[in-house]
Amino acid sequence: MNKRLWHLVAGTRGGVNRAKIIWFLKERPSNANAIAAHLRLDYKTVRHHLDVLRDNNVVMAAGSGNGYGTMYSLSPRLQVHFEEFLEIWSRFGANIDRRAVPHG
Repeated sequence: MNKRLWHLVAGTRGGVNRAKIIWFLKERPSNANAIAAHLRLDYKTVRHHLDVLRDNNVVMAAGSGNGYGTMYSLSPRLQVHFEEFLEIWSRFGANIDRRAVPHG
């Protein structure tokens, strides 16, 4: 999973937003609208990144598939390999806006 995470988070233009989404979902499952509001990103941008993360088995969706109320959470695979994400974060995450971490 390490190479895939590096590519998704540090090796692509959208990696910063994907890292923010991963951090947000680490704290609690959420839908795309809540993620977009918290991270101050466009809803369609968040949906795109969730689709990319889902296609790469980083997040999973519960609910009606891809609809508005679909809840997203970290996949069991990422939960097992979360230390790898932390390693990537420690190397490049200093440049990421800390709004990614949910409050309260």
